[in-house]
Amino acid sequence: MESHLKHLLKKYDLVIRYGPTHGKGYIVRTPDGYPNLLVVKENLSDEETEKVILHEIGHAKNDDDVIGDYKTDTRARGSSEHKANSFMISEKIKEYASLGYDTMNANYVNLADCLGTKDYWEVREQLAKYAFDK
Repeated sequence: MESHLKHLLKKYDLVIRYGPTHGKGYIVRTPDGYPNLLVVKENLSDEETEKVILHEIGHAKNDDDVIGDYKTDTRARGSSEHKANSFMISEKIKEYASLGYDTMNANYVNLADCLGTKDYWEVREQLAKYAFDK
């Protein structure tokens, strides 16, 4: 696993476990003193696994800021999912820029599709952060 992902997992006190799941991934909260479990569906491609891990780290980072119950409040769930997706997009665009790709002229719609998101404006906004760094 990439060292950047390992760093983020440690920072947010998460340990990965792979197995059969109903979704692609989720976090299991554990008692204080134990790292939370980030459960990832087994047999995903490496690329999809990385996106799931980044998305779930986004939950770990941001869910304490969400007001409401994720399971019963659709606004809280929407906010939580948006923040988790935004984190994943931010991390993937940061990686894209660090590889030397032209962020100023990148097709943000195609890039969003490659990332598996329909949040085109978030991808565009993240690309803009790196557009003039060259």
